[in-house]
Amino acid sequence: MNKGLKRAGLGLVGTAVAGAAYVFLSPKPTSRLVKTSYSGGNEVAISEFEKVVQKTSVRKDIDYHSAYENGTFDLIRYEGEKQIVPTIFWVHGGSFVGGDKADVFKYATSIASNGYNVVSVNYALAPDVTYPVPLQQLEEAYTYIAENNDRFRLDLDRVFFAGDSNGAQLVAQFVGIQLNDDYAPSAEVKQVVPKPSILGAVLMSGPYDLKRSIVESSKALNRFLFKRIGWAYFGTYNWEDLPVVAEASPLVNIPAAFVPTFITDGNTGSFETQAKEFATILSGRTDVTSVFYDRNEQALGHDYHFEMDQPAASATYRRLIAFLRETTH
Repeated sequence: MNKGLKRAGLGLVGTAVAGAAYVFLSPKPTSRLVKTSYSGGNEVAISEFEKVVQKTSVRKDIDYHSAYENGTFDLIRYEGEKQIVPTIFWVHGGSFVGGDKADVFKYATSIASNGYNVVSVNYALAPDVTYPVPLQQLEEAYTYIAENNDRFRLDLDRVFFAGDSNGAQLVAQFVGIQLNDDYAPSAEVKQVVPKPSILGAVLMSGPYDLKRSIVESSKALNRFLFKRIGWAYFGTYNWEDLPVVAEASPLVNIPAAFVPTFITDGNTGSFETQAKEFATILSGRTDVTSVFYDRNEQALGHDYHFEMDQPAASATYRRLIAFLRETTH
């Protein structure tokens, strides 16, 4: 064998071994892989989306002057006959390491066309930042808008908080902080949203307890991924029993007070068991609209609700709009 080729071959082997070792020494390789998998999202627009767009306007990439990266939001404004409409703050998913507000643009625009202003918030991603930075950025975004509302003209007396995937977990924890004194103190998030102004929460395909996501997964690959996602978000390899992990879980750190909630999840490869449990917990505290589907009738994956060309997603969307209308006052 040519000595040069042999050396190159040995170099490639060494690089491969080093790369494999790096996966076990840092959460970054897996985080990059997961982030890539979320690139572009999985949205399918509602039929006649062109008509939806005509009822809305959008301002993209508004800087909310965060202390961290990715501190921007999109403002999707309803342009119909109603002059003053409620505001929905939407937090995108991406397993804490990926995703972008652009991934929910079509869905958020469709919601806005029904008579809502939607603030779709970006935040810094793990492992570049760790818990509780995304929660703090949601506080920053709300505070910036409240302090500059002469520019945005949003109704902050009637607000909803909504999120998909890990965005649903962030929303559940953030709303818990706003409504309950001394809830999740290590997050260092202030109560900046007046309690009476929070009309409801929308939680879609959320992993409400990351530790349980590992324990309950039957697939070794998923356990491997969840282990590293938690490592990226909480900043240490052996994160599962950290006090902040329990603090971040509304299934463990149950909020005493909550607001009317819309909750849904797919029944295949997602977190339906956790969603159903959280819905049961919340039903003892507030009104809950739960939307779940029988797996024997149709298999629905994680974030199924964004695939608006499918009957289940369309049905869930109609029930979501009904929930928003019934909860608005």
